[in-house]
Amino acid sequence: MDSFSNFSQKLNPLARKLTQGFGQARQLAQEKFGGAGEITELPQEYLELEKRVDAIRNVHVNLLKVTRVFMSENYDYPAQIQDSIVDVSRSLVKEFKHVALGENEQEGLVAEEPPKTLSHALARASAQGAEEVGLEEPLGAALFKYSTTQEKLGAERMKMDNDIMKRFIQPFNTTLNNNIQFAMKARKRVYAARLNLDAFKTNMKNSKPEKIEAIKLEVEQAEEELHVALDEAMGMMKSVIETPEPLRNLADLVAAQLAYYKQGFELLSEIAPEIDEMQVTQEALYRNSRE
Repeated sequence: MDSFSNFSQKLNPLARKLTQGFGQARQLAQEKFGGAGEITELPQEYLELEKRVDAIRNVHVNLLKVTRVFMSENYDYPAQIQDSIVDVSRSLVKEFKHVALGENEQEGLVAEEPPKTLSHALARASAQGAEEVGLEEPLGAALFKYSTTQEKLGAERMKMDNDIMKRFIQPFNTTLNNNIQFAMKARKRVYAARLNLDAFKTNMKNSKPEKIEAIKLEVEQAEEELHVALDEAMGMMKSVIETPEPLRNLADLVAAQLAYYKQGFELLSEIAPEIDEMQVTQEALYRNSRE
């Protein structure tokens, strides 16, 4: 007898959920096709909060789509893809060497992969040019200076990327997947409760007199459930709107970019006059040689 009683206690909530589910689905279909009666209006404050949260969610989604580029090292140098193909060919040659050599010799062949930023690519190309032209030549000397500066600038860019990932992308993504997502789920519960309430109201209008009292109790319970769902959702949405975290993250994004561009300005400002002077000197020598 106790087992049957326990089974009945477990079955009743399940049956109620199934009944509510069917009622909500029927109510939603009637609303979509214009066959529903009175639809419970949600508070204007709640609807305004929805709009504001939607706007904040869009900000997070759109900015994350764009800033995720900072997670790719070669985002400012797409040609690195072609360089990677060459690197693969070189790697195959190394693999053949590894087969022919012992383990001790293999250790000497292992080299760290060069960074894939545009600045590092410019540094490598300039360094190679300086070596080929010769440092005793004005062009070679200028290329060497430029290579050194671009190497430093590439390191600064990678530092900026790392700062943006840690201080903007990760916390922004956390806010989207936690606070905002929790608020969105709470909103779904509001609409489910609203559909459930209107389904009971419609059922009460179409019921026989002897069943109205029982359904009225269900309507009252549904009203209470909607009230609770509204309070919960509004609290979560206000939390999303009022938190200073997104603005703090944006400030960190700006700070990371500012530090990078400031350092870039300082590095290039240092070598620009030197290279200009070298260019003017060489041009003067060239003109004198033509006279």
